[in-house]
Amino acid sequence: MSALWRPSLLDQLKLLEKLQQVDAKLRETQDALTSLPAKLSSLKEDVSRVEKLLETERQQLAEVQSYRSDLEAANKADQDQMNKAKTKLTQVRTSKEYMATQRELEATRRTTSERDEELLKLMEAIDHSQKSIQQHEEELAALKQHVEEEEKETAEQVAQLEKQLRAHEAEHQAMAVGIRKDVLAKYETIRRRRGLAVVPAHHGVCMGCNMALPPQLFNILQRGETIEFCPSCQRIVYFEEETEPQ
Repeated sequence: MSALWRPSLLDQLKLLEKLQQVDAKLRETQDALTSLPAKLSSLKEDVSRVEKLLETERQQLAEVQSYRSDLEAANKADQDQMNKAKTKLTQVRTSKEYMATQRELEATRRTTSERDEELLKLMEAIDHSQKSIQQHEEELAALKQHVEEEEKETAEQVAQLEKQLRAHEAEHQAMAVGIRKDVLAKYETIRRRRGLAVVPAHHGVCMGCNMALPPQLFNILQRGETIEFCPSCQRIVYFEEETEPQ
């Protein structure tokens, strides 16, 4: 393993560790900024879903009410026909005509009775549908109010997070000034690939990948004269003395 630089090794390592801490906060803030709109989008999808459900229920209710109107109109027409048949019964002169009119009257009564039963079921269905629509309208109103409150709160959170993001970015830039450009570029490459770029070594083991380091490399790390990389995960690795638990 070759060293990237020799002067001020301890200071450079400390700067890299602090830079890594700042970058962790930076990433956390960026993730929060991403998740907030996603949460709001999910709530808006819920609103859209309930609106579509309501629209379907209203259409179905309108169809049932239209069918009910058709049945009531048919019943009215049959009632008029029955009234005419009753009048006709008083005017017929032969038993044949009487029996034919009587059969027509009975058939119309049966049809009307069947429609009445169907109308009763339709009335129950309409009542149930109207109650369901009312409930969903109330739910939709409450959900829209919640979304409105969430939009306001999200806007405030986004503003605060953007402020924090700018502060972390400024802190990153300030720290990066004290690190050599080639080393900083290597650090950024590792961080993008691995998340953590700088990790300690304990008892000859890299704490980034939990793989054993070559003994020669671990001895070099203990001398603290150069910056070295883990041969397994390619992270910047340094020796950190451990305090034995009491």
